[in-house]
Amino acid sequence: MTMQTENLLAASSRVALAAYLHDLGKFAERAGFEALKSDIDAHKTQYCPFRTTDAGGKNGYHTHVHAAYTGLAFDVFERNAPDLIQGDMSPFASRSGGQEITDSLVNAAAAHHRPDTFLQWIIATADRVASGFERDEFVEYNLAKDENETEKTGRNHYQARQLTLFEQINKQGTDTATGYLYRYPLKALSPKSIFPVKRDGYEPKDNEPARAEYAALWHDFLKSLEAIPKSHRQNWSLWLDHFDTAWQTFTHAIPSATAFGTKPDVSLYDHSKTTAALATALWRWHEANGQTDAAAAASLKDRSDWGVDKLLLIQGDFFGIQDFIFADGSQTNKAAAKLLRGRSFQVSLFTELAALKVLDALSLPPTSQITNAAGKFLIVAPNTEDVRRQLTQVKNEINQWFLQHSFGLAGLGLIGKNACCNDLLKRRSKTDAASPFKALLSSLFADLEKAKLQRFDLTANSEAVFSVDYSHGVCQYNGKLPADQTQRQGKASAALSRDQIKLGSALTHEDRLLVLRNPAGLLGEKLLQLEVPVFGYSVAFTQSESVTGKFGKLAQDGALVRCWDFSLPENLTDTLWHGYARRFINAYVPHFVEEDQWASDKYQGQADDVDFDKARFSGKTLNHIACEDRQPRRDREGWLGQVALMTLKGDVDNLGTIFQQGLTEPTFAKMAALSRQMNAFFAVWLPAICKTEFPNTYTVFAGGDDFFLIGPWHSTQKLAARMATEFKTYVAGNEGITFSAGMVMTKPGLPMHTLATQAEEALEAAKGNGLADAKIRKNALVLYGERVRWSDWGQVQAAQDQLGFVRETYDLSTGYVYGLMQLIDLAADTKNPEHAMWRSRFAYRTRRYVVDKIREPEKRQRAQTELSFALGKQGIEDLGTRYRIALFNHFYSQR
Repeated sequence: MTMQTENLLAASSRVALAAYLHDLGKFAERAGFEALKSDIDAHKTQYCPFRTTDAGGKNGYHTHVHAAYTGLAFDVFERNAPDLIQGDMSPFASRSGGQEITDSLVNAAAAHHRPDTFLQWIIATADRVASGFERDEFVEYNLAKDENETEKTGRNHYQARQLTLFEQINKQGTDTATGYLYRYPLKALSPKSIFPVKRDGYEPKDNEPARAEYAALWHDFLKSLEAIPKSHRQNWSLWLDHFDTAWQTFTHAIPSATAFGTKPDVSLYDHSKTTAALATALWRWHEANGQTDAAAAASLKDRSDWGVDKLLLIQGDFFGIQDFIFADGSQTNKAAAKLLRGRSFQVSLFTELAALKVLDALSLPPTSQITNAAGKFLIVAPNTEDVRRQLTQVKNEINQWFLQHSFGLAGLGLIGKNACCNDLLKRRSKTDAASPFKALLSSLFADLEKAKLQRFDLTANSEAVFSVDYSHGVCQYNGKLPADQTQRQGKASAALSRDQIKLGSALTHEDRLLVLRNPAGLLGEKLLQLEVPVFGYSVAFTQSESVTGKFGKLAQDGALVRCWDFSLPENLTDTLWHGYARRFINAYVPHFVEEDQWASDKYQGQADDVDFDKARFSGKTLNHIACEDRQPRRDREGWLGQVALMTLKGDVDNLGTIFQQGLTEPTFAKMAALSRQMNAFFAVWLPAICKTEFPNTYTVFAGGDDFFLIGPWHSTQKLAARMATEFKTYVAGNEGITFSAGMVMTKPGLPMHTLATQAEEALEAAKGNGLADAKIRKNALVLYGERVRWSDWGQVQAAQDQLGFVRETYDLSTGYVYGLMQLIDLAADTKNPEHAMWRSRFAYRTRRYVVDKIREPEKRQRAQTELSFALGKQGIEDLGTRYRIALFNHFYSQR
């Protein structure tokens, strides 16, 4: 970076921070922040609107008192922040040296309800646009009294807890918060706390317990700031990225607005983030166009320039994910597990680094990146000529990188869309039913779909054809790439594949990632560095800071661009904050633990021998995973159960419709919140539940709205059922939000691309788009070629349990149980004239078996009755062909 771009980035970061913390006082005031009454009164006078109740103006009150607490709480906050007093504070006035401080950063943040100067109006405008307020609605909101906030919530601003947007999807006519049953617990971010709970029995009715929850959270938040390395404070962008994670951790469940009868359904985090992004873009546009005076402030105030396209919404979309992850090579199967997790991690890493490349090129802080999930991201930038030119250049650089390193197997679409403040409104006036933001959302989705068809723009690219050196032959890990070296074992490989294998090994024990610029000579031996720079960045991995330190010199020299924590939580209640910016880009990787040594003979003859002196914490191969559902025989002589893998692929049904049409009044902040929360189920909870309860399951990828898992054949079925149950709770029981899944059972060793294709076909079958009855499409799974609605899965499981019980109780022969398959086929073949005879044949076979096996007449009768009910009624009659699932599972568990 040049000095000019460094200064612009620092200035943009300061604008972002001012906007980000404009509602700091909501958190502080609800937590009981202590200050002198005289100071509180002074800050109310300076920052809070005053409403009179009589003509003489003698009786009145201040509204939005949180703004006063924003100013007060800054003194505590800045103890662990970059220097907000000394040195260059542009574009704000410095508070040192006796300067006029009307335009200080703290004043810009706290004055958002009583803005006066241009910078204050930038923050205030961003605040209103993020919430989608049209003019009259905001005027009424701005005059609302804090204590009278019970119209739609049934609670005041201390007691009200955040609603979930999921419960509101496709729910028309419910305008009050009391009409919804779920609330988010006021807890720090963890895999458990992202789930809503029933309002009854949780949401406080009294101020004392309500504020006690806030106080505990506030205390932990302040402590969290101390954990950010002090040496990182000198790098504004680096520090702000860490702070963003800290703020998310402790404010993801704090309702941002409760006044004026507002439904508290957007978190303080999502509102802060979108306000910061909008404020930064607006300031940069005005700065670039020389419009930063009182006239510009007046235009923002009267909204006369809200129709000007000051914003550029930049969307990125990684394409070719499946082809990239599941590429085959002659040596793929031998390194399948490492390649799989390495490639999966690279997809997330490439997307993050592409977004970072855009931010860097445009001198934008990390808070300008609103969303990043499942290979897609959204950045808010200023719509200036320089920004558009830079974006074109970045797009070309990213395209060239992917063409050079993946030969078009993968790539990233990058598009920008102009927008104005009016485009982000819920409606333009109280009487206007149309939603400008809904129209903008539809347009953004359409633009992204169009970009997928244009990809590399090869017709305009003179360097689309490369001269490739095949002197080392083809990469044995990816048959579509040329090798650039031959290793000592005689294996030819490409650098990208070697990095994937290196990643696959490292992800079992590394938990932090460094993104570096010009790192030559600065990296120590304890860092694992990737061979291929990505978009100009070097990537290195490190363990705990006790081993590798906090990289103060790298931060001070400007070489450390980002430091990301991607560690998985130890349990479901573990707070996801460790002093560094977090990226939810790590899948769970099964690895050997001490308990595996006790049962190591289950791998013999099925997988490579394990040296447990060296294997602890090393990753398991797919051959080992395939053995994990084996159970010891009763005589302890060997193991019982099929050696097989189960692939599970799924995604949320109708996601595009949910985002575009699900909410009655969508806003920019709600869109960001919905994206973040949908992603969290798959990127936060799913890897955590795999680690804690399903430790032999690979989360190949999980995020956004989809997932791809590989695990032991039977345990993965249990995980899928658990996911369906938990997802229903996660979306507050909304029957309009579901997911479908396809499951494929295979032997280990099947080429990854074939496995992925089969799983995709199973998922398409689960969607059931060809079914005539739309009511039974989707919300289902396919297993062994049979389609089951999630609501019926419990019935299938119960039938399987009953089958196991009666077989053991009556010592049913394998031949008798296998014979049920023929009866299922007969019962399902309605065109066969003998179709209806399945019952009589079942009764005859059962009677013959019982007579041959059991001597006592009473026991015979009881057995006939129980078998008829368990296998005939609950099995074949009620489940039809779906009963095959229970039979297959039973057979495979006995082999």
